[in-house]
Formats: sequence, C-alpha cells, structure tokens
Amino acid sequence: MPKATVNGINICYEVHGQGEPFVLIMGSFGSLEAWALQVRAFQEHYKVIVFDNRGIGRTDRSPEPYSIATMADDTVGLLDYLGIDKAHVLGMSLGDL
Repeated sequence: MPKATVNGINICYEVHGQGEPFVLIMGSFGSLEAWALQVRAFQEHYKVIVFDNRGIGRTDRSPEPYSIATMADDTVGLLDYLGIDKAHVLGMSLGDL
C-alpha cells in the first residue's frame, strides 16, 4: 500500500477509479477500509482517494498532540503530494477531539 510523507509522518493511502478527485475522510478510529462500499460505488465516476488519519491503520502516529486543523493540513498535504489542486470531499464525524 502506498505511503506519502506529509507533515513529518507517513500517510497510508489508496487511489481508485478515474475522473474528478473525490476524497473520503474517515472519522475517529476508522481506517480507510471502512470506506470499501463507498469506494466501490464512487470509483465508477470519480478518482477516489482514501487514507488513514494520523495514528490510525498504517499511518504513523503523531509524535506530538494534534488537532482537527493538523488533520486538515494532512489532507491538503496528501492532495499536494498526489498533484491534486481541488477535489470533492466527504468526511465522517471525528467526534470530540
């Protein structure tokens, strides 16, 4: 599984399908695999990007405390790494961070 070095950590990600970029951001404690059914449906029309947030799945743990803003920066950094300047975004609730 590919990893991108972003903001000092290695982020595990997958890209499926072709078309306009569509980023699926999982909530707290869920890995990218939780999007499996949505990826299957959306990849017919979009380039679907899924990834593990900091400390989840195969993405590195953060050496310091982090915030939702840090996680947003991670998402932008991953898109920059992939050469994507804009995308559709669907996110799951992070709960209380």
